[in-house]
Amino acid sequence: MRLRGLATALALILLICALTSCDRNARRKAEAGKQAASATSVTNVARGSASTDTNYRFTLIVYGTAGNPFFSKVVAGANEAAEKLGCSVDIQFADNDAARQNNVLETAVSNRVDGIAVAISLDDAYDQSIKRAIDLGIPVIAFNIDDSQKSKGNARLAYVGQDMEVAGYVIAKRLIRDGKLKAGDKVVCPVEYPEAVYAVQRYAGARKAFAEVGIKSEVLNTGGISLEDTLNKLTQYLLGHKDTSAVLAMGGMPMEITPQAIKDVGLKIPNAGFDITRQIAQNVLTGKSIATVDQQPFYQGFITITQLYYSRKYGLLPCDMNTGGGLVDKSNVGRVLDLADSVR
Repeated sequence: MRLRGLATALALILLICALTSCDRNARRKAEAGKQAASATSVTNVARGSASTDTNYRFTLIVYGTAGNPFFSKVVAGANEAAEKLGCSVDIQFADNDAARQNNVLETAVSNRVDGIAVAISLDDAYDQSIKRAIDLGIPVIAFNIDDSQKSKGNARLAYVGQDMEVAGYVIAKRLIRDGKLKAGDKVVCPVEYPEAVYAVQRYAGARKAFAEVGIKSEVLNTGGISLEDTLNKLTQYLLGHKDTSAVLAMGGMPMEITPQAIKDVGLKIPNAGFDITRQIAQNVLTGKSIATVDQQPFYQGFITITQLYYSRKYGLLPCDMNTGGGLVDKSNVGRVLDLADSVR
């Protein structure tokens, strides 16, 4: 009886082990299936990209307007890459309208262009259109602004642009140091589009730096209509908030006019911010602004188109690239001054 019972127990153990092994194998196969599914879109792009015909047609979609000096440098980079590589780039402007940008994006997908470059100005606004492009084998690269969740939030293959949060922290720390700010001081942070990803992330970095020393801060919506309108909005704010201790401009337009606004209201407070124009560079050179962060927009256009080209030609997968968080101050502004309104 003992032998019979032992045999029965042994058989039961073997059956359990077999079932456990089957279950493990099933789980492994399911997990492998999930991994394969997640890689399908990227594989489709890579597989569909390699080509011997290099007369490619790319579309680059700028969220802003044609008159925005910042994006003129992105366009210059894209056009130079196209000229060197022998491909064509169709530049489209969304005029700060997310719905318009999505329509342009959908048109590019429907036209089966060879690749798309787009600034993901708002999370979720372009997810479906970009996913459709990827599923059709059209590579898409985000430039200038990425989804706040990066590749987890959008199907784009790569991001070419600034690390916004890190840059916000770095320039805020410089403003605190050189502006001799202290606990209890108040900083206003004007920006064109407070709800845009770039503004949210830059302010997150800046606010972290301010909080470390007990400095208060708030965002001011200046819009992106014109420099004159931006100047008026910041001037009106400062007139109503004479206790402001400093200005951290989180976009190129408010950065350009900040010294003038401070002067017009009779304040003597430090300022710093983002981007390069000839006027911003001149303000830094003459000491009207402490420093500015250069995100090198020329690279954002040039590298994005170059990656799209080689994605098509050789099937290479695009990769993320941080185009800059370096500070421009009195010590190095001379190197960028002459090119500030063209490629810098």
